[in-house]
Amino acid sequence: GRMASTTKTLVKVCGLNSAEAACHAAASGADMLGFIFVKKSARYISPEAAVDIVGAVDKWIQENKKETPALPAPAAVRGEAKDAASWYSSQAESVAAAIDKCKGNAAPLKVGVFMNHTADFMNDIAKKVNLDIIQLHGSEPDDMALKLCRPSIRVVHVDKDSTTDDLQKHIKAGYSSLLMLDSKGGGTGKKFDHKLATQLSKDIPFLLAGGLTPANVSDAIQSVNPLGVDACGGLEKDGQKGVKVTCIRVYSSACIRYFRESYVHMCTNGCIFVVASSERIWKR
Repeated sequence: GRMASTTKTLVKVCGLNSAEAACHAAASGADMLGFIFVKKSARYISPEAAVDIVGAVDKWIQENKKETPALPAPAAVRGEAKDAASWYSSQAESVAAAIDKCKGNAAPLKVGVFMNHTADFMNDIAKKVNLDIIQLHGSEPDDMALKLCRPSIRVVHVDKDSTTDDLQKHIKAGYSSLLMLDSKGGGTGKKFDHKLATQLSKDIPFLLAGGLTPANVSDAIQSVNPLGVDACGGLEKDGQKGVKVTCIRVYSSACIRYFRESYVHMCTNGCIFVVASSERIWKR
C-alpha cells in the first residue's frame, strides 16, 4: 500500500483566467493554480494574458514572502523507476516533502495545462510565463515528459467503460512526476465512477479531477483518499467559464469536514473552498 505522508490533501484550482481569481485562490491556500493553454477550452488563456495573470500571482507571492517549493528535477531519479506504484509514490513523497519544507509558507505551484502540443511550445511557455509544472492532458507519448524543462502531471482519462487494466496500461513508471485521473474529455464537469479510483489509490497516489464541487469534494476525498483534488467547472458560477472568486472562497478545507484540524467557511453563495488542514491524510 501507499506510504503515509504528514501533509494535507493537495488542492488545485484550475481554469483560472483572471489575476483576481488567481490571487484569490493563492490567498485561499490552494497548493496549485492551473492555467489552460488549450485553445478549444472555454477557459483558454493566451500566453500573453498568462504572462500578466501569472505575473500578478508572482507579485502576490513576493509581497507575502511565500517560498516556492523546490520540486525534484524531472528525470533525476529515473534509474530507480521499477513499477508505477513505487515511482508515483516516491515522486509524490518528494513533492510533498518540498511543500512541507516551506513550513506552512509554501507558494502555490503554477501549472500550465496543455494538450497534444509540442515539447518546444510547452517549454517556451513554461519559461515565458514562469510555470512550475506542465500538465499533459492529451494523448502525448510517455517520453514527452522527458523532453520538458519542468516536472509534469500525466492525466489519465476514465470513462464508464474503463477497467483497472486499462488504467494500468496508461500509468507508467519513470516519466511524469504526478498522476491525475479525470473524466474523459476533461473540463466537462462530469464525474466518473470513483470505484476504480478507490481501487487504484490503495497503491498509487494521484490527483482526482472530474466534476468535483464544493458540495461533493469532501465525500470524494473520504472515499477515494487521493493525493490531491482538482476543481475547475465546479467552482464556476452560472455557467460563466472561468473560476469565480466567490466560489473559490473556501473548496482548500470541504476536504475538511473530514480532516480534524480545520473547518469549513461557507461563503455567501454556499460555495466551499477547502482551507488546507495541517495534515495531509493519505495514510493507509
